[in-house]
Amino acid sequence: MNERAPALDCRGPSAHRGKMAGRPKKFDMGQALDAFVDVFWTKGYQGTSVDDLQNAAGIKRGSFYAAFGCKDDVFNAVLEKYWNEATALGLKQMDSEADPLKAVAALVRHVGIFMTKNTPRGCLLLTSSGALLNEKGDGDNPVRAHMNTLERRIHDALTRESGIENEAKARDVTAFALACLLGLNALARNGQDHGKILAAANHAADCIENSPV
Repeated sequence: MNERAPALDCRGPSAHRGKMAGRPKKFDMGQALDAFVDVFWTKGYQGTSVDDLQNAAGIKRGSFYAAFGCKDDVFNAVLEKYWNEATALGLKQMDSEADPLKAVAALVRHVGIFMTKNTPRGCLLLTSSGALLNEKGDGDNPVRAHMNTLERRIHDALTRESGIENEAKARDVTAFALACLLGLNALARNGQDHGKILAAANHAADCIENSPV
């Protein structure tokens, strides 16, 4: 769905930099990645240690580096998995709507429902964007790459046939939609009532739907 994001700089031993292969056969990559997603999603990037990851995979530290690479290798793979499984569902909702404004509104409503099911964890990608975008440079940041792709997908939905023709207007609505997604994530992370989250999502979606083309 998007170009594979570049890997973050590794903090593990340089001998294992960039490895996600060569792991012992007894490890199931799918199960390990599921466990890694849960750890990063619950604790965040900064709050996750290699010890947390090795415990989730049931592997000793030395074997962890040999099997999975460094912490940033794992985080990059986790983001890719999360994008393909969680983010893709919202984009599918958006792409299924023929009307451009209703399409983006559908994405916002989908995210609102998602947040009520994932309080207080919120969205792994959106939470990571607030924590990591200012920490890493523009050229080597998988979080920024995914956020840029999300922004482009929203913009493309708005400007497709019968959509917003004015580029400045399209950028404004795109920015508003992103702000809504980040705001919904903040509400979930703060443990707000599900009714408030849904009300905010529906109001934002209505504003987008009624936005003049």
